[in-house]
Amino acid sequence: MFGISIYTGMDYSLEDNLKYLENAKKYGIDTVFTSLHIPEAQERLYEETKEILKKTKELDMKIIADISKGFMEKIEIKDYNIHSLRLDFGFSIEEITDLTKNKEFKIQINASTIDEAYLKELIEKGADLENIEVGHNYYPRKDTGISYTLLKERNSVFKKYGFSIMAFVSSLNERRGPIYEGLPTLESTREIRPLLSAQYLLNAGVDIVIIGDAFASDKEINDMTKIKKDIWTIPLKAENITKEEMDVLSGVHTNRMDPGEFTIRSQEARLKKTSSIKKRNTGERLKYFLTIDNEGYLRYERELQIVMKNLPSDDRINIIGDLSESSLLINQIKPGDKFEFLID
Repeated sequence: MFGISIYTGMDYSLEDNLKYLENAKKYGIDTVFTSLHIPEAQERLYEETKEILKKTKELDMKIIADISKGFMEKIEIKDYNIHSLRLDFGFSIEEITDLTKNKEFKIQINASTIDEAYLKELIEKGADLENIEVGHNYYPRKDTGISYTLLKERNSVFKKYGFSIMAFVSSLNERRGPIYEGLPTLESTREIRPLLSAQYLLNAGVDIVIIGDAFASDKEINDMTKIKKDIWTIPLKAENITKEEMDVLSGVHTNRMDPGEFTIRSQEARLKKTSSIKKRNTGERLKYFLTIDNEGYLRYERELQIVMKNLPSDDRINIIGDLSESSLLINQIKPGDKFEFLID
């Protein structure tokens, strides 16, 4: 479900790239994207790429390789642990059709630039759809990433044909040159941590989320591995949380089927067995604040809410923290959806 990216012939030494692979594997990452035709890459790309491919084979990591026709003619693809080839420059639709019939690797086509008419042409020419995947672009320049609406529209078409879909998120730790502005698919996630942007993509039908930049931090990689299917994972930065409040926060919560107009309400929180929630931090409740009702609210004590509109202060309601960093995710939570908190 998750992967990292490796780039040779640029700012990264071969030794650092190999260490990055080993480190990612420790966190359970087994998918690696690499580009074999970056215009700014140096001549050492070809030899270093062979070493990277050998290492991923040794670590049992599968490679998704963005490849040009010219490079494909320079390397013996069958010798390496390549899962799929993402075809870019120089391939005609007839050549792509022929390549889909090679069962030794899958063929990935560009999800950001093709439409259903193109897929129908592939079918007419006899392409093997079972051997095709689709992968969205990443966009190095600010303000050029695609919209969430367009992503979902494209993905709905690809799902009709049963394709696996890949897309990219940025790292906030270290960014790839020469632009150094992140490598996301969606413009709205360019400055958002991978834990959040990955879930946003998964919610839009993406199957494989790749951190486009190198090198992602250990925390970014580790946080991504904590994402669970059908449960929103929301990071919470808060100070002085009491043990009783922590007991309420813990575990998986379900947004009630009848949430308030201005709140997301936990179905489980009031059922938690805890000591009394004492009054504290009862200021104005701003949009995306997380709150827990204290003992002053009588039978509503332990009520947990995510506020979706600025609301006045109430001495019966404790403010736990600010979740606005996760607004993209919180706006997607529907009645009946499950969510949990990752305490930073």
